[in-house]
Order: sequence, then structure tokens, then C-alpha cells
Amino acid sequence: MAIDFSGMLDDSDEEVIHPREVFFTLDREPRFSFPRDIQTEVMNRWFDNRDQPDNIIKLNVGSGKTLVGLLLLQSSINEGKGPALYVAPDKQLSQQIINEAKALRIEVTDDPRDADYAAGEKICVVNVYKLFNGKSVFGVGASKINIGTVVIDDAHACVSTITDQFRIILGNTKEAYKKIFQTLSEDLISYNRATFLDLQAGDPRAYLEVPFWSWDAHQNDILKALHESRLDDELQFTYPLLKDILPQCRCMIGGQYLEIEPYFPATDLIQSFRRAKRRIYMTATLADDSVITTHFGANPKKIENPIVPTSSQSMGERMILMPQELNSDLTVADVRALLVELAEKVNVVVIVPSEPAAEGWKNDADQILMGEDVVDGIETLRNGHVGLTVLINRYDGIDLPADACRVLVVSDLPEVSSYADLIDSEVLSGTAVNLQRQVERIEQGMGRGVRSNDDYCVVLLLGAKLIGRLRSREGQEMLTPATKAQLDLSRKIAKQLSTPSIDEIRNVIQQCLDRDTNWIRVSKKVLVGIKADEELRLDSGKIALRAAFDQARSNQHKEALSILDKAIDETEDVQVKALLLARKAAFQHAIDADGAQQTLIAAHKMEPRVTKPLHGLAYKKLAPATGQQAASLIANHNDRFLDPTDMKLFADSLCSDLRFTPETSEKFEAAVNDLAWFLGISGQRPEKLYRDGPDNLWALPNGTFLVIECKNGVTAGDGIAKKDAGQLGQSMAWFAERYPASTAVPVMIHPERKLGQAASSVNGMRVIDCKELKKLCKNLKAFAQQLTDPDIAGIPSKVAQRLAQFELNADAFVNAFSGATKP
Repeated sequence: MAIDFSGMLDDSDEEVIHPREVFFTLDREPRFSFPRDIQTEVMNRWFDNRDQPDNIIKLNVGSGKTLVGLLLLQSSINEGKGPALYVAPDKQLSQQIINEAKALRIEVTDDPRDADYAAGEKICVVNVYKLFNGKSVFGVGASKINIGTVVIDDAHACVSTITDQFRIILGNTKEAYKKIFQTLSEDLISYNRATFLDLQAGDPRAYLEVPFWSWDAHQNDILKALHESRLDDELQFTYPLLKDILPQCRCMIGGQYLEIEPYFPATDLIQSFRRAKRRIYMTATLADDSVITTHFGANPKKIENPIVPTSSQSMGERMILMPQELNSDLTVADVRALLVELAEKVNVVVIVPSEPAAEGWKNDADQILMGEDVVDGIETLRNGHVGLTVLINRYDGIDLPADACRVLVVSDLPEVSSYADLIDSEVLSGTAVNLQRQVERIEQGMGRGVRSNDDYCVVLLLGAKLIGRLRSREGQEMLTPATKAQLDLSRKIAKQLSTPSIDEIRNVIQQCLDRDTNWIRVSKKVLVGIKADEELRLDSGKIALRAAFDQARSNQHKEALSILDKAIDETEDVQVKALLLARKAAFQHAIDADGAQQTLIAAHKMEPRVTKPLHGLAYKKLAPATGQQAASLIANHNDRFLDPTDMKLFADSLCSDLRFTPETSEKFEAAVNDLAWFLGISGQRPEKLYRDGPDNLWALPNGTFLVIECKNGVTAGDGIAKKDAGQLGQSMAWFAERYPASTAVPVMIHPERKLGQAASSVNGMRVIDCKELKKLCKNLKAFAQQLTDPDIAGIPSKVAQRLAQFELNADAFVNAFSGATKP
């Protein structure tokens, strides 16, 4: 007869609560024999620290994070700290977690309403969308479903999703957009008439942040417009999260759509998350831990250093190559042809920052994935050979293990995905804060192809700007130790190759793919002994902004200002200080409108790209660089470039941006400004900085100015439009008012030189058309190549000779690269 063993269980026995001991009580599959050393170490340290409300655990990919997370939750259940919730970045990863739990014989459910979850008998596994949304089953504002212990897996990957969930996006055809635009129109006209007209015309390139005083003044009408459309698809999951914190939100209006979002996601609105006894954030080692506070609401004073194994973490093998660093003459087309060839035998995945960036891969890609298509496309890769796959703006939250990806390409710098990020990145351009954001995204992308310690992948990095960021001193310091070691190894490869051809680079890649034993030994050796950084890295400016945001939500505006004043005093970076001052002005407006404007004036003097004050703003004149053009050029280059390769890559990146392409006006105008700097010429972007004047202004060393309007996004065929010619005329009038004693040449960058119907030429007008722009880029590249010679680059007389040779000096530039208009 069968024996009833249940009667032998002693109800008085204590529950097993140490996660490692929990592991050995499970009727798990045979592949789970023992926890790894690093898993045991993490579990021990967490167990000793488990009653901290917020714990950060950093484990590299392939170190078994999922198993650790599940055991910590089961331990918490056994200790009576349930219900236990496991949060993954997306549906695909949540399913992987469920599968692993089943293999461990841990009881799980994907339904938060499951009674066994509430009773602490099952772990609930959900994706981050399920927890943070305006209709969250866990409750918004009031708890509906309790959480005792929660694991946020891949926390940095969850951040972008959470930010999206707290962002309202309304297309210009929606009724709420029309009402909000109409409500704000009068203020927008007085703030920036030119941009308002572009917005009114639906120009996809136009965008503008609504000034905080205008946003504050129209709160009732804006709230009413959103409330009336609250059941629309665009609002039903976001409006409930923002309706009570609308005064602490920003509004960015574009020609095609508007965005409304808070300064930070108010995740504490999900009360059950805020009240959880234990919150555990699992992530790979990254440079900035601030998101744990800014996006998840953890108290920075109560977060201890991350739990990181003291022993070296196992990590997969990556051969990281920068083809354009190895040979600066190689083009993207050369590398693309190589990838197409490799894709015949292995899966190649290319991550690009945007849809326009994906266009160049369209003819060669077997699948291009973005949005909802990503999950199915990744599954196809996991199931067999596909060829070449292009992922659009997906740097995190996806797994491409083993044969799903053997060659991974990160192409070009990651781009921001919202108006708010775009505006902030412009203010912070060139700062460590901006660089850190870019480096983190690049590293996240690079990590997609190696998902376990026995996995391997070739990683190629493309794009002059991307390579320049990683090669910079500051960028190097922000890399994780493992990535830094693997990049150092790639430089040793570079020294052996010495300006390799594309065929030689293919041969090196093949050594990794063919599992060359010496390569395997070398690649694993560089990772031996590497330990993750245990330091907690919190950005004091971001932490202060989050604290001020929370105080403002509670109508404690004086306290918010006090917090920001302290952060402003402690900040040395002028651009970061300007951003903090601009934020202070927004919070200050509620209790001192005049004082807020004075604060904004102070911010604008430091960095003109912050919100323009209502009054008191003085234009800062542009002066020609002192001394000779060649000497200015040399000084500029010595300050910025590490070596000749860095300089040449910068010139290449300028040429890649100086193209007639729709919806790239920001890149193009920035490149025109950078070109002036590169050539030793003083440049300015008046329209960008002061919301008035031309797109670009150059002060040539010979005393002449160039007043430049950029029309790189217009379609050739209809000539120069009357509106565009008129705009150049207005810019010349602007110049005459501010520089009455100076001479200027009106310059338009346009695909063609002929005037369109009813358009009139501006007196002295010159046009840089397609042909001339190509000539300019050709000469610039040739000039940069000359400067790679150290016997030329540091000698003003020789640099001046090359400037004249390639017609890039002040005296020759206008006639060399532009022509008069044609009727």
C-alpha cells in the first residue's frame, strides 16, 4: 500500500528561508545541480541585508539573475513577506522567467488576481506594463492588489517603458490636441512666432516646449480637454497617471503631435509598489544608479551600495571591433557588404537608432523590426537562420543568445525618443551627463548578443560619432570593466592589423566565428579577475530634481527651491547648472512669478538653449576668432581630439550629417556650426539659442559674416520657395539691426539655386546646392586627411596652406562652395 508521507511533516518546523537552502528543497530539473559561487554570494549578502526596503543587485548577463530573483522571492514568501511579484521588461522575458520557474518546480502564475498569489503560495510574474499603467490591476492611487516583495528584473530596461507609460502622446488630428493647441496659441505666438507658424502648418520638424508660465496659466482648460477625451485609446492608460500631477508636467508641442509628461514618472502612484516591504532591483553593472531613485522612488539616503559578487563574474566572449577606427578610409557601404556576406551563414543583427537610419539597410535586410514586431522577429531568430536583421532603437530588453546572433552591430549614436529628451539633450550637449546616457545605451546594445558565460559574439561598432564617444577619455571612464577590457583587446588587434582592408577584417571576424582556440584563450584571459564596481553611483543633480518634484507635488514649493538651491551651488558644470536653474524657475513660478523670470534670465545667460525668459534677454554678439584661422583651428583641435584618427572621424561625421535629407534639420544645423569650429571660424545658432535670427551665423576672420539659412529637408524641383527666400531676407534685417557696422553675405543651403514661383532673391544672396555641398564635403575629407600628418597639423603656416589649397579659408570659402541664384 502507498504511504502517506504528508503525516510525517511537522507543522511546527520552521520554514526554510535562506534562498540557497530553498534551492535544495526544490524538486528541480537535473540541470540545476548547485547554485554557482557568485549566485550563492549574492544570496548570502541579500539575506543579511534583506530587510532594507530597497536593494540593488548587479549581476552580469549569463550569471543566472533569473534563478537568483526567483529564489529571493520564494525565500520572502517562506518568511511571510509575500505576496511575491517578479517584474520583467517585456512579455517575452516574463515567459522565459515562468519557464525557468517551472523547471525549478517553483509555483508561479501570470495573473495578479490569482488567489494563490495573494495567499503567498505562488510567485506572480508580469511584464512592467502590467504594473505601471493608468489601469493597473494593482490600483492607481489606492491599493487593489498587495505586493509584499517585488523583484524588478533588468531595471534599466524597465525605465524606458515606465517613462513611456507616464507620457501622453496626442496626434494633431485628435480633438484634445486641437483644443490644447488653441488654448496655448496666443502665448506661443508671443513666445516664438516663427515656430508657432511651423506648428500651425503641421511641420514635422517643428517642436517647442510650452513655457512653464503658459502651462500653469491654462491648467483648467488643458485638464478639461484631456478629461473629455480620457476614454480615447491614446489617453485611457496614461491620463489616470497624469491627471493629478498635471501642474508638475511639461508639455512639448510638435507639428505632428504633442507630448505631456511629468519631470519624473510618479511610480509611487501605484501604492502597492510604494508600500512593498521589499523592493529588489536586478541589473547589469552600469554607470548610473540614479534611476532607482528618480524612476522607482527609492529613498537615496536608505539605499546601500549594490550587492555585487566579490569574485569575478563569468561573462560571454565578445570580439569588439571598430572597422572605421581600424581603417578610417572604410565606408559604411564597405562594412554593410561584409555583413551581407556573413549573414549568408550566421545571424547578423544591426541596431540602428531610428527609422531614417534603417533606410540604408532596407535593400539588404531580411527583416526590419520595431515596436510590436520585435517579439515575433526575435523568436524567428531564436528558431533558426534568418540572415540580416535590423532592430530600430532597441538597445535593451531583448535576448539574442547563441545562434540567434553571432554578429551584432551597433550603428550610429543612439537617438532620444521624445521631445523632452531631445530638448534636454540639446541643453546638456557636450556634458558628462549626456555622454553617460549615450555610453550606457551603447553598452546595453552591445550586451544583446552574449547572454551566457559560454556564449560568443562578434560586435562591430559603426559611425564616427559613436566611435568618437567611446574613444574619448570621458567615455572610456564610463565603460564597465568588462567592456573596457574587451575594447583594449580590440586595440591590440588593431596594432597587429595596421590599417587593414575589409578582407583582413573579415578574416579576423572569421577566427572568432570558427572558434580559433588561441582567440578563445586570449578573449577569456582578459576577463579573468575582472570585478564589478561595488560603488553606488548617484547623480546629485538628478536626485535633487526628483526630491524637488516630490515636494512640488505636495505644494511644498519653498522646500523644493531650497533643495535645488543647494544642488545649484554644488554644481560646477555650467550647462547642468543652467538646467537646474531653469527647473528651479518652473517650480518657483507657483509662489514668485517675477523671481522665476529672474532665475530664468540667469539660466539663459549660462546656456541660451534653456527656456527663453519673458523679458530681459540680451543677445550676445558673435565675435570673430582672435588671431589667424589656422592658429584657431589648431587650438580647437588640440583641445578636443585625442589623436588624428579621432579628428578624421569627426570630419567624416560632419559629412554624414551635411546631406539633403528630410527631417534632419537639427543635425544639419548643428553640423554647420561644428564645421565652423573645425575650420577655426566662430559660429553661432541664433534661432536655436535666442528663438530669433538665422539658423547659423559665421564670423569669418576677415571681418565678413555669413548669415546662413538651412533648407536641407526641402524637395528639389520647385526651386527656392518664396517663404524661404523671405526668411533669409528677414535674417539679414535681423543682422543689420544687431551688427550695423558689419558686412554680411546671405547664404542659403538648398538643393537647387533657381528661384521658385514669386520668390525674390535677397541682395548678394549665395546658394550652396547639392553639387557644391558634395564638393565641400569632398574637400573637407581631403583636408582632414592632410591633418593626420603630425608634421602638418601643429604648424600654423602649413595648416594655412592646406586651408587655401582646399578653399576652406575665409577668403575663398564663399566663392568656392556657393553660387548666385538663377531666375
